[in-house]
Amino acid sequence: MDIIEKVKQLIKIMDESELSELEIQEEATKIKIKKGISGYSQTISHQTIPPLYPAQAQQIEQPFAISRENESSSEIYSPMVGTFYRSTAPGESPCVGIGDFVNEETVVCIIEAMKIMNEVKAEMVGEIIEIYVQDGEAVEYGQPLFRVRQTKKATI
Repeated sequence: MDIIEKVKQLIKIMDESELSELEIQEEATKIKIKKGISGYSQTISHQTIPPLYPAQAQQIEQPFAISRENESSSEIYSPMVGTFYRSTAPGESPCVGIGDFVNEETVVCIIEAMKIMNEVKAEMVGEIIEIYVQDGEAVEYGQPLFRVRQTKKATI
């Protein structure tokens, strides 16, 4: 079953049971869905699983390969069908850009659906490393919008 079908199935389960939040992890994939006033939002992350035999894994590595095993990145997906906007209003600067740091409550974009402007929050802590969609472009439910290099939550 592909990831979008799983998300749809989980949303159906949430509707039937009146849950407001659901988190599931299968092997290296973690899916988190929250139901809010403006609809559903989901976070899907793929975690790196360490090899069973680390000594053998090191022997087969390329000598000049860049190691990314400590780097964890996830995508922010569109929670609905609509029009993607990088800023909250025409003429204003974008909500986020490449290199910007975000937290769970950071608004990363707006998706207009049926003349309603819906804020999309990052729902993770990290740095925006890629933006997949252009301003004013139509987006589908579950379509990746941003890639975030996740970092640990800062403590004060």
